Amino acid sequence: MPLTPFRPRAALTLVTAVAAVTAAAALPSPAAAAGFTCDASALRGTILGQAAIEPVTANRGSAECTNDSAGGAVLADALAALPVSASALSAKTIVTPSGTPNDKQGALASGGLAGLTVKALPTLPITLPTASIPPELLKLEVPLSSLTPLNPLLGLLGLPSTLTFDLKPAIDALLPNGGLPNVDLLSFGAATAYAGASCQDGTAKAFGASQVADLKVLGDALPTDQLLSQVLSVIDSGSIDLSKLDLTKIELPLGLTSALGGLLPTLLGPIQETVLKPLVAALPKIEIPATLASVKLTPSSQTIRPDGTLVQQGPRLQVSIAGQSLADVILGEATIGGTAGVDCVVPAATPPPSAADLALQCTTRRLVLVDVLNQNGRVKFLGAADRKLAGRSVGLRLKSNSRTVATATVRADGSFSATAPLPPKSIRNTDKARYQAFIGSEKSLDLKLTRRMLVNSVTSSDGKVTLKGRVVLPLAKSVAQITLTRRLSCKTVETVKRFKPKSDGTFTVTVDAPDDATAAVYRMSTFVRKTTRSNSTSKTFTLPRGVNLDK
Repeated sequence: MPLTPFRPRAALTLVTAVAAVTAAAALPSPAAAAGFTCDASALRGTILGQAAIEPVTANRGSAECTNDSAGGAVLADALAALPVSASALSAKTIVTPSGTPNDKQGALASGGLAGLTVKALPTLPITLPTASIPPELLKLEVPLSSLTPLNPLLGLLGLPSTLTFDLKPAIDALLPNGGLPNVDLLSFGAATAYAGASCQDGTAKAFGASQVADLKVLGDALPTDQLLSQVLSVIDSGSIDLSKLDLTKIELPLGLTSALGGLLPTLLGPIQETVLKPLVAALPKIEIPATLASVKLTPSSQTIRPDGTLVQQGPRLQVSIAGQSLADVILGEATIGGTAGVDCVVPAATPPPSAADLALQCTTRRLVLVDVLNQNGRVKFLGAADRKLAGRSVGLRLKSNSRTVATATVRADGSFSATAPLPPKSIRNTDKARYQAFIGSEKSLDLKLTRRMLVNSVTSSDGKVTLKGRVVLPLAKSVAQITLTRRLSCKTVETVKRFKPKSDGTFTVTVDAPDDATAAVYRMSTFVRKTTRSNSTSKTFTLPRGVNLDK
């Protein structure tokens, strides 16, 4: 089927976009494409100059584009009594569902028909051109002297010297009946207009195209991609030979009929054959003009409204007979708009959670102090903050006197670290040696410097995770196992491994990194004695420590 020539790439765009939008619209989601507007019409125009008709539309009057369709053969039957008929009318709008990725959004409208025929019908209220009959041919003047040879008594009946015979009834009998023939003037196999929009290179772009197939005028195939203007002869010109008048339909003068009385049956035949027939044979022919039909086909067109809405129209068909409009219709129309309001930009992919992200996973705080360690003669701080705080300065203070002892900068992944001098020995191993992180009004929980179970480092390499630490003596008399767990959720953990520390309390353990994560949080627990003189034990834990996994 030929495509509208004003968009060279329309065919490719149309096929690609229709396939994409149709496939996406088939997904089981509510149909709505934010921002897009659309409308479709199968046929619009006037028939016989009457009020405009538009029998089939889709999504008409809706503020946004939705899935809608109308038409079919049943509605096409409504045109059967008109000079324009179609085997099927169709209007349809489809959109990608809610939740479709931004760069996959699209909408499509289509309107058109199949099996269109424009007919000339005998019943149409079209006034046809008539023969121009000179007044002098409507009557026949006959001298009385032409009749007296038939019967001498005619001259004695007091008739006028000239008799007028009325030819109009006889002429009317020869004129055409004034109706159109039943003939197909024009036919279309199909005509459809498409308008759609899809996201391309980060913006919503509209497109339009039309498809028209099998145009025939009086049975002859014609192109559909160029302006067509033809004048067709519906009724050929002709003439009326008055010599063929039915003499019995010529009306006699009233005076002659009454004067003849009983003689009329005897004299009527001779009057018609001997007197009237030669006179009628000498009359000139009456010319009848041709009845012409004008057919104009304007190819499919595309316009852009001031608000950016694209309007794609199928061909415009204008047909008139004898200067009177038979049909003026648009064969399919589709509109698409609202592209300026559609966000086609794909949001930046959310980075996989880091160890710092996991540190914030089970708290409403935006700032967490992950660990505080006495390491290499200094206090080492490890922490995590909301990624939105990246670049901000974190203060670290000794809780007992509220003095800031160090500062750190939040990294892009939310982590931060710093060191500070050890606190005075007098409080170093007491509950007063607690530290807190802060950024403005954001504060972490405070952590104690000394604890019974410490993690010195957590590293990952080649799909493995290695944890090093120490259980502060004294251990249980029968050295208790250390249980290593990994946090699966804020309420669920899994046991990864059980092992024993060395006699001095130090330990190193290596386990496989989980396959389904980019970071992990581990915690360990064991049982220890409070003093060397004690036999009883109590459970102690490390702080949760996260690690970014290297696979």
